[in-house]
Amino acid sequence: MENEKMKRTVGVAGGVFTLVGYVIGASIYILPGQLAAASGPGVFVAFLLASIPALLASFAAAQIGVVFPVSGASYVAVSRVLSPFWGFILVWTTLVGAAVGMPLLAYGLADYLAYFVPGLNVMWTAVAVVLLLGIINLIGIRASVGVQAVMVVVFVVALLFFGVTGLLNGNYEQMTPLFPLGFGAIVMAAVPAYFSYSGFMVIVEMGEEIKHPSKAIPRILITSFLAVLIVYTIVTLALPSIIPWAALSGVQAPVGAAASRFLPGWLAAAISLSAVLAAATSINGVLLTQTRDVLALARDRIFPKAFAHIGRSSGIPDRAVILMVLLSVAGILLGASITEYAVMTVLAFMVVQILAGVALLRLPKKFPEEFQKATFRLGSAGRLFVAFGLIVISFLFMILGISQSPAPSLVFLGTVVLGYVYYELRKKMLKKYGVIIEEELHRQISESI
Repeated sequence: MENEKMKRTVGVAGGVFTLVGYVIGASIYILPGQLAAASGPGVFVAFLLASIPALLASFAAAQIGVVFPVSGASYVAVSRVLSPFWGFILVWTTLVGAAVGMPLLAYGLADYLAYFVPGLNVMWTAVAVVLLLGIINLIGIRASVGVQAVMVVVFVVALLFFGVTGLLNGNYEQMTPLFPLGFGAIVMAAVPAYFSYSGFMVIVEMGEEIKHPSKAIPRILITSFLAVLIVYTIVTLALPSIIPWAALSGVQAPVGAAASRFLPGWLAAAISLSAVLAAATSINGVLLTQTRDVLALARDRIFPKAFAHIGRSSGIPDRAVILMVLLSVAGILLGASITEYAVMTVLAFMVVQILAGVALLRLPKKFPEEFQKATFRLGSAGRLFVAFGLIVISFLFMILGISQSPAPSLVFLGTVVLGYVYYELRKKMLKKYGVIIEEELHRQISESI
């Protein structure tokens, strides 16, 4: 059966809403307060430093997305440039991260709602949110991107309103000295701040649904990066000008607490509630992007071919969406203790970036014709800088994550081993039916690029 192609219905604006919603989660409402308390009022500099590896990831994504404008482009690039096995590991770890990350986001969203609605059942609210977003995605790409756009506009406006009015009402005597604990504390704060920037590469997973991808993907990435950078800078500048940095350590919801100091109560509450939408857009972003990785693996027969099904009316990989929703619901029903393994999500991102960096290094040699034809093309020096930067930074983050959270890291390693076992068993099973994964992959190349 030939692969069913998806329609190119997502423009630059839709791509930007998808990506900004994915990257900006509820952490921006909480993390800046914690980091300011640990580093001083110059916390905005930590977020600026953290944007550097995010910019590298954006350049890598733009190059990969332009050369491989298909669903699951990260997997396609790694599997074609390196090997099918490493492509599989990329998607497998991504799915592990999503299976843990989506329940965490859903619980965070439900916890926030429970603060405003006492007595709310957090578990079933989290389940309901994931099911609702899953249903919207099953309706079609226009519905899911449309809902994403509305939610992103609301919470971005809320954050910008908080930031701008906060700067106008701030006490700048609280901002001096800018680095009371030394610049080293700012550099250390940049490491966790980078978590708020992670995820820029996911937009290429929708490459097959983006109109004019060779031009649109770089525009989506640069526009989204600048939007996220502006929002984060304004918020992190305003926060310590309203609440003294040393006092932020005991504030659970710093953005909401700061807003309540200079805005009417209803408006401060509205800004706090916008965190719910930020969490929802991250969940929706997972369903919009990482389900396309499942589709790509199914097309190569590494996952069952059934997951390559494209809904006739919706035009989306409906069975892949259902799989992701079921994984998330299962994670939620396991209980909130799963938050202990949040580090697994970060490790998954690091694996993706390392493999993408290696693939970027070898891309011109493996696909010289496609690389030369690309409308967006990194020069040799730029490609080396981006690739090695991604690899080195990602390895450093992995080491940091493993050293700080050894138990979840062992669980993550166990899932990788489980993935390897599945891959080998799948190869043997397909071989009995005369299907060689490597040959199947090469057969797909002409259809993919």
